[in-house]
Amino acid sequence: MRGEVRKVQLTGGATLIVSLPKEWAKRIALAPGDEVIVVTQPDDTLVLIPKKLGKRTGVIAELTINQPVDIAELERLFMTLYIGGAETIVVRFSPKAMGLRKQMKEFIRRRIVDMEIVEEASDRLIVQSMVSATELAVMDIAVKMLRLVGNMLSDLMIGLDKDDVSLLKDVIERDDEVDRLYWLMERQLKRAAMSRYVMLELKIDDPRDLVEYMIIAKSIERMADHICRIAYVNQEEKVDMRVLGPILSKALEFLRHAEILLTSEAPAHRIAELQGEIMSWSQKVRREETLSDPATSIAKESAVRIGEYVGDIVESLGRIRLKDKAIIIGEEAGPSS
Repeated sequence: MRGEVRKVQLTGGATLIVSLPKEWAKRIALAPGDEVIVVTQPDDTLVLIPKKLGKRTGVIAELTINQPVDIAELERLFMTLYIGGAETIVVRFSPKAMGLRKQMKEFIRRRIVDMEIVEEASDRLIVQSMVSATELAVMDIAVKMLRLVGNMLSDLMIGLDKDDVSLLKDVIERDDEVDRLYWLMERQLKRAAMSRYVMLELKIDDPRDLVEYMIIAKSIERMADHICRIAYVNQEEKVDMRVLGPILSKALEFLRHAEILLTSEAPAHRIAELQGEIMSWSQKVRREETLSDPATSIAKESAVRIGEYVGDIVESLGRIRLKDKAIIIGEEAGPSS
């Protein structure tokens, strides 16, 4: 990485100052009186963030379709721009591709959380973010995802116990909402990676945490997938709740404890304890030899994975909360007499 070497000057007898690069200041129109945010990094370097950069117009992206394509391919391309952090996406349709406009419009309304269609014509859709990037903190999204999945798991157990087909179908449909929040989390983390100002506004103090939040979101999304997998398997062949029930109950218990840790300043030992409990439970359940039918065996594997994903969430939370801190286990011994 190239940089400029500048000398630190002393002014007023006690204040240290350093001049800013002229070309950089000119490029962003920095003027006397403008405010900057100075952030100390984990390695004791400093990052300087002009506040005006946080108010810049967001990225505008375009997607032009000149020929008929599979709608799934078009959806994937749109999601690439969305997750990449575009604030406005203009989708243009040539006369040959206008038939895709209605399908694309339905996809956007059904699957995108924080954007709306603000302009529509026969040959284009203009989709714009309705929420500021800084209004959706990543921890809030993670908690919302975890609560949603917790309710899915609870209703899955009720549906399996009572053989309630409509409830199990409803559980499967809720997976779409988990996906919407997961994509939003990806989008927010990409925005944070592109701007230190946005990162701070999203209440992420350390760049290392971006990876951990991604692990948390992906773990929750995978939990939802396994819940749906169990519901689908049960449609083909009824699973044995004598085998599955205790595993799902324990996984739900772990999930509720993890939710408490996410929403509170839990002591270090509690995070470590829960992680240890989940690891011990997982090893014990996997060692148990249970005779069961194929459907129950498949469902059991998914149930165990749900609990293990909670462990991944707790592990990442520990890395966010406990880094660079002194960890003390037990009470400090008093002076010997």
